[in-house]
Amino acid sequence: MPQDINRKLKSIAAQRVIRDKKTSESTWSCCDVEYNCHATIGRHVHLKHTTDIEQWQKRLTKERIEQQKQEQVDDEFRRRRAPKGSSDPITINNCTCNHDNNRVILFYKYCSIDNPNQYARDHQTICDRLQLTGKVRISNEGLNITLAGTTIDIEQYLDWITTTGPFLSSSTNEQDDLLLCKKNNPDQQDLRERRYQFFKPSPGCRHVFADLSIKVVDEICPLGRPRIVGLNQLSEASDRVKKLEPEEFHKMLLQHEKDSTALLLDTRNYYESRIGMFKDAITPPIRKFSRFPDYVDRNRESLDGKIIFTYCTGGIRCEKATAYMHQVLSQDTKIHMLKGGIHNYIEWCKQQQNNNDNSDVSNSDKPSLWLGKNYVFDARQALSLADQETTKNIVGVCQGCQTPWDVYQKCNSVNCHLLVLYCTSCIKTATDNKVYCCLDCERDIRGEDGVCGCERKRRQEEMKPLLSSLSRSTIPL
Repeated sequence: MPQDINRKLKSIAAQRVIRDKKTSESTWSCCDVEYNCHATIGRHVHLKHTTDIEQWQKRLTKERIEQQKQEQVDDEFRRRRAPKGSSDPITINNCTCNHDNNRVILFYKYCSIDNPNQYARDHQTICDRLQLTGKVRISNEGLNITLAGTTIDIEQYLDWITTTGPFLSSSTNEQDDLLLCKKNNPDQQDLRERRYQFFKPSPGCRHVFADLSIKVVDEICPLGRPRIVGLNQLSEASDRVKKLEPEEFHKMLLQHEKDSTALLLDTRNYYESRIGMFKDAITPPIRKFSRFPDYVDRNRESLDGKIIFTYCTGGIRCEKATAYMHQVLSQDTKIHMLKGGIHNYIEWCKQQQNNNDNSDVSNSDKPSLWLGKNYVFDARQALSLADQETTKNIVGVCQGCQTPWDVYQKCNSVNCHLLVLYCTSCIKTATDNKVYCCLDCERDIRGEDGVCGCERKRRQEEMKPLLSSLSRSTIPL
């Protein structure tokens, strides 16, 4: 350790010894002598209590080393998880896990977290012990978590997290969160149902993620407008934005089927809506969520005064998207979001089909308003309503032959990781079985803007006015 640091620690150690001998604001007692001068007690301590100073110095040195280690860990939580330009795997290789004994959970919670670094460290400890994989994002505004592991280990994790700060709020709006904890909810059936709805379990194992990634971030869902949409704005928006349970969302879409003032807006990215969407929903061609505010700003005239229904994968993006629209759109705009997202809507549809209890879903001409697959950000790629996929249920098309297809590949260009849809037949006929998003990537060409042709085209589509998409007078479902 550098000499100047040693001298500083020795000086602090001496002050700690002096502090221990203080009896009042201006007096000290040591070796049966009373001192009323700080300089005098200081000289005495340096002369007669060198051992005490050394002990304190060792203690301070140890604390400093531990602090430095902790700072290194905290710094790791804020670093990029993977090298720039890399991307997560989209296929599972060599997995023999029994999915009946494993699961993936997906949940979020907007809430104030005073010490995100400590909460991240706590997560690192519990997830390492349970051998969970996935993505944990923590910030001052809440948490956004997807984890995978055995059913037993996931249950242990849920038992733990529901006893931590974010789930122990006693505010009126969060009373339901208290019932996610075993200690607060002795009704096992109610506990299972509440956890099922909130933590959104689905089939999968720890191999759907390459590793465990825990990060402390500025936003758990990066809208990029923290001053406009923070925790306070999210709370204010809850009075005007109505969260609809899947059944209510389903019924309201049918009720507004011929309503020219209603529109259905997908808040996800373009590659997600390419393989799954609610029929005739407006699907903004955005590549990342932080582009959504600009999309709303450019199309405000088409959105003001409308009845807007929104949806996303699990609800986290809709929370911010609707809060932003609440801030910038006219007061007469009615905004709704699908609570629990597509995931919970699909699960609700499955339950209706399984129950076969003469519900609207089981006997309606339109048993589900969802088409295709729900894209997920792990190696499974997507989840669907149908147990057995047929071309009838496929929304996407192969970029090569236009046949129905919804399994993604990655563009093979070293400069591009865009997801592309190519069927098995087209991959077999491609050179070296390599597929590309466009000719630019195949030829390794970049324009002056630094992007390939298909990305340039997407950006052009993103800038087109929404008005052209609203030429229809209703939302046919």
